[in-house]
Amino acid sequence: MRLLEKKLKSIEPFTSSSEKNSRFCIGCGELATKLVKYSTEGAVILEKYCDKCAKEIEDSSPK
Repeated sequence: MRLLEKKLKSIEPFTSSSEKNSRFCIGCGELATKLVKYSTEGAVILEKYCDKCAKEIEDSSPK
């Protein structure tokens, strides 16, 4: 099985409360405040993060 390479596309504010189970940061479990978009082979992956985890992702992404 080949893993897809994710490339950071953007980080945007996240304010939706429509799905209660998806309002939490996938990095640490805190309340999500940022929607992080990654581009990959023919798709866009959306992940939700808190400010701290989103900053760590932004800082570690290749420029």
